Amino acid sequence: MSIRRGAGLTAVAFAALLLSLTIAPVAAAGFKSGTYEGTTSQETEIRFTATQLAAKKFFFSVTLDCEDGTMREFTGEGAKAPIGPRGGFTAEFLGDGITSVVSGKLKRRKGSGTIETAGTLPGSGECSSSVDWSARKQKPTADG
Repeated sequence: MSIRRGAGLTAVAFAALLLSLTIAPVAAAGFKSGTYEGTTSQETEIRFTATQLAAKKFFFSVTLDCEDGTMREFTGEGAKAPIGPRGGFTAEFLGDGITSVVSGKLKRRKGSGTIETAGTLPGSGECSSSVDWSARKQKPTADG
């Protein structure tokens, strides 16, 4: 009887080991929490903080092309967006008749995505912009 009971415990331990080996690579393929900084395809700055649950504390600026021929700047700050199981997020910014949506995906120590911005500005009419962005996780500073 004791041989059978030992074999059952060994089988359970072996199954647990196999399960842990299949789960570990999935977790390792995720992204790192911290501050990400980078640039857009317009050579402007994008910065945000990523935790395992959310992307937040965004800062970015884009140049909008308006139907009257002028170019206007839009700056997005703040916002918080949940990060999905595959590292994807979408954050929305509203201000002065403009809506801007930052979509992205984080993988390991890098992030990339798009910023779609559109709206109506007094005196300029319809304005819009579509830019790509890429960012890297920054190393923590001595200050914290």
